[in-house]
Amino acid sequence: MMRYIIGVILVLVGVVIGMGLQHYYPLFSFEDKIDVVGLATLVVTIFLAVYIPIFLERNMHNKRSEKDVIIRKIEALQGTIQTVNHTVAECVQKQTVSSANTYQLISLFTTISNELDTIVTLSYHCGKNKFKDDFEEIKSCRFQYRKMVTGGDFQKKDFRYTILDKKEEEKIYHRFDKALCVLIFKVNGL
Repeated sequence: MMRYIIGVILVLVGVVIGMGLQHYYPLFSFEDKIDVVGLATLVVTIFLAVYIPIFLERNMHNKRSEKDVIIRKIEALQGTIQTVNHTVAECVQKQTVSSANTYQLISLFTTISNELDTIVTLSYHCGKNKFKDDFEEIKSCRFQYRKMVTGGDFQKKDFRYTILDKKEEEKIYHRFDKALCVLIFKVNGL
């Protein structure tokens, strides 16, 4: 609303300046008739010069905000899977999985599922259904990662990760992380 008031004020100031120039400086000649084509050209020029950049800037800003939210959520998911990776490394180093580590890993995988669900939901709400294949790959990585880390006798008292388990976990972790990085690039490229 304020923009319209400013626009009207600027037009009135322009008219007053024009009338002042005509009255005080008779050297300038002004026509009493309005050229319709010239007026239409002026209106279109003002529209193109003012309205379109404002509209495009607002639209681009909204799209950038949506992308930033999705990217931040993906980065949070990367942080969570990195925590899982560090916890497994700690268990391998200690050669035991404590009950605290067990509960932490189970909690982290619940968080991973929730974060991934949030990312998928946000992506679909933004109208970005282009990532269906990427989400399938990421969900597959999540399933394999969870199965690798918490599968088998994980909750038994004397469970231990072997060096081979850690190597396999590292492979899946890096594939999972790479898929998330690719998704960030694709979201950023929209």
